Amino acid sequence: LELRRTMDSTTHTFAMLAQKFTVSAKAVATTKHTVAKRGNSIVRRNSKGGEEGARAYNNDAFGMIAKAASYSLFGAAITKSGVEDEFTCKGPITVFAPNDDAFADFCKAQGLSKVEIMTYAGLKDVVLNHVAKGAFTAANMPAEVTMVSGKTVATSTFNYKKNDIKVDNATIHAITAVVA
Repeated sequence: LELRRTMDSTTHTFAMLAQKFTVSAKAVATTKHTVAKRGNSIVRRNSKGGEEGARAYNNDAFGMIAKAASYSLFGAAITKSGVEDEFTCKGPITVFAPNDDAFADFCKAQGLSKVEIMTYAGLKDVVLNHVAKGAFTAANMPAEVTMVSGKTVATSTFNYKKNDIKVDNATIHAITAVVA
């Protein structure tokens, strides 16, 4: 877009940059607030946020983990390691889901930040150490379970926060440690 203005027989050209933005079809109340610019994005303070445009999750093991605020690091690790299919398969599967505190402790033990752990060379194996084929509830939990990664784990070593969370393809157990 270009604007021209003439002053005293001299032509001045002003260039204007067009900002690309998306407008939601939903009506929202407009407010007058300051606008901050970050990179190529304009961020309007106190604007409506939420579900619009967010990824939709199914009621499967991955969906439940990804939606749960206390398991966001494990959900991100599943996505970053490229093994979402193991958590969205038909099942039945059993998932031993470590919470964010457990993942933070694991990061610290590896000498990595929570961001750096997402590029950790062994992340795929770590994630697959938490899923097993078959449905195991607290009532029928075997002493040892062989995970999809091939690692056999003693289930008595887990500190369970919550057991038997049922989803479409899995039984999820919330645990407080990462199986490395």
